[in-house]
Amino acid sequence: MSIFNIRKLTNDPSMTKQNTGKLAIRVLIGALAGILVGITIGEYATYLGFLGKAYAQLLAMCVYPYLIASLLHGLGKLDTKTARHLAGRSWYIFVFSWIIVLAAMMVLSLVFPRPSEPIEIVANSQSGQMDFLSLIIPENFFGDISKNYVPAVVVFTIFYGIAMQRIPHKATFLEIMEQVKASSLTIWNWVVIVAPIGVFALFASAAGSMSIKEIEGLLLYIIVFLSGAALFAFWILPMLITALAPVKYQELMRELNGAFVLSLVTTLSVVSLPIIAQAIEKFIKEQAIRDEKMQDVIGTNISLAYPFAQLGNLKALLFFYFCSFYFQIDYSAIESLMLPPLTLLSTIGTPSGTVNAVTFLCGVYHMPPTTEDLYVTTTTFTRYGQVALSVMGFTFTALLSTFSFYGKLKLNPRKLIAALGGGLILVLVFTWTLRLLGPGLFQSRNLPYLNFTLSPELKKNVGSLVYRPGQTLPASINDSASQSSIGEIRKTGTLKVGYNPGIIPFCYFNESGELVGYDVAFMYKFAKDMNVRLEFIPFDWKTLENDLVSNKFDVAIGGIYVTSHRLQLLNATKPYYESPFAILARGTISQGLTTREKALSKTSFKIGVFDSPVLEGLTNSMFPDNPKVEVINYFEMAKRPDIDMALWTFVQAKAYARSHPGYTAVVPSDFGSPFLFAYYTPPGAGQIVHYLDYWLELKRTEGFSAEQEKQWMDGIQPGSATHRWCLIRDVFHWLKP
Repeated sequence: MSIFNIRKLTNDPSMTKQNTGKLAIRVLIGALAGILVGITIGEYATYLGFLGKAYAQLLAMCVYPYLIASLLHGLGKLDTKTARHLAGRSWYIFVFSWIIVLAAMMVLSLVFPRPSEPIEIVANSQSGQMDFLSLIIPENFFGDISKNYVPAVVVFTIFYGIAMQRIPHKATFLEIMEQVKASSLTIWNWVVIVAPIGVFALFASAAGSMSIKEIEGLLLYIIVFLSGAALFAFWILPMLITALAPVKYQELMRELNGAFVLSLVTTLSVVSLPIIAQAIEKFIKEQAIRDEKMQDVIGTNISLAYPFAQLGNLKALLFFYFCSFYFQIDYSAIESLMLPPLTLLSTIGTPSGTVNAVTFLCGVYHMPPTTEDLYVTTTTFTRYGQVALSVMGFTFTALLSTFSFYGKLKLNPRKLIAALGGGLILVLVFTWTLRLLGPGLFQSRNLPYLNFTLSPELKKNVGSLVYRPGQTLPASINDSASQSSIGEIRKTGTLKVGYNPGIIPFCYFNESGELVGYDVAFMYKFAKDMNVRLEFIPFDWKTLENDLVSNKFDVAIGGIYVTSHRLQLLNATKPYYESPFAILARGTISQGLTTREKALSKTSFKIGVFDSPVLEGLTNSMFPDNPKVEVINYFEMAKRPDIDMALWTFVQAKAYARSHPGYTAVVPSDFGSPFLFAYYTPPGAGQIVHYLDYWLELKRTEGFSAEQEKQWMDGIQPGSATHRWCLIRDVFHWLKP
């Protein structure tokens, strides 16, 4: 007896339609209760997260045993002739489903405006081919499982399943595979019983910790995908089924009601397969087909549908079109042409496998490091559309493949034209409407670096005084003769910090006139840990060494490069950050600077240079024939349309480009070694350097460095509130803020 004999499986009360409806109500209550608890206790609800994670992992733990056993059993039990007949009658159905969904994603992507100038271009000789081959070719079966390379696992299993068709004496093995499938479904039945608890924990954790800012700017993508997925899952694909097979829409959706409910409440598409198989069996029997191989044919089609008809996974294509707008990265013609097939091949497998696909595509298309975080964030909302579309994808391919195998497809041209034409019209109207309404949902391409601030918690109880450039300094600073040391800093209770204010994102003034940046944040933290106050003293790059030699300040910050000259003259900490050498260019010329050869050949471009001896020397040596103009800092470039480009590091150029429309940070290939950044102290202040080195290592261990890098280097500004809003603290005041 096949595992897809649902009459046998539904002896478990948890799988009956009546109890499926009751389960949906209980899960809905659990979700609402979770949201209420999250709103009530705020971030404390994250402590419930382990329950939700455990629930999700229990649901996922049987996916591979079920998938492998289903394919081996379904393919291995068929004879070669039947298998060939099945493949010949079903391959085009899978291809058709891929084409229409990919085409729909491409049409829906028209909602997003085309990017103007890119924010960043990183030339890279790595093609990503090896990673892609590893994704689809099973070199190491167990390694592929550990890496969640579902396509490779499926390819491996299909080869072995086909090979088993020629092997005699396989009944015992096939029976074992059947029992593995039965056991997997039994475990899922057990886990589904606790679905209300798992969903409660997931929703409580999300409602307690997630803020609106986390989806700001992503709202348009979320709306587009959820609407498109609903349109395909509940109208276009079902209508195509009725146009190609003798099945009525109302009857089809009635039979699939339990599959949708169970999948959506568990957010796991695989649990719908037994119900889909039951529906297919019912429709086939209505055609007066009585075949002893029917169970195996249905089972094989279902097993193949699970990895190959996860149509919801194709949301990755829409996501990358959105990223083109979001990050202002304009794909080339070849890149645009290759994106749909690469997305299709890399998303074959489980819904969770799309994270691997996004990682792979990020490497191929050189996307910013925050791309994966954006995808994971949106998955909280888009997974329901993803699951619904995949459930209908399983039904579409498995049902039509089974009907095709038995020669029972019945084309209704009128319905087919209505389904395809009507679906296209609906998608176009929806796209056009959102395109008109879209500007209110668009996230500005420019990350507001000039609005970024230091965390209130970081500045709390730290006294600070900022002397601005041009401001008259006290005589005690200009005539300082005391030797910088940890003891002297503790004795005076003041840490004197030299800074240059034009070095985004390390040290600069925001639009409110506050001194902010990565290095500034570290100095506040350093002063807080030492229990001293801060004095920020400005310096010019040409006088930096003399200011330190004369003990004008204890430590110098501001994205200062490590050079041999400075190391000979001053004390420096170990490098705390590194960044590739880059070109800050106007976006209109950025595409012509992607290689060293191309960049050096642009002798007519005017180059801006500020008074940094390092950058001035590099500019003169690399671009001796280009016209040059000196600027106080690169913020002047926005007011100087005659300046075409400037040399900087990638992290600095990227932050500038994100804050100033029309500029692009370009890292040409073979453009030199990365730059190292360090803090500098006076020649005799080795004690401060050693202290800072140990302290910086401690901050890395504590996670403070990663937190600051996320904000200042990646451009992800945390919420201004220290705590997530909740009832017990902000309304009832049962807890202190």
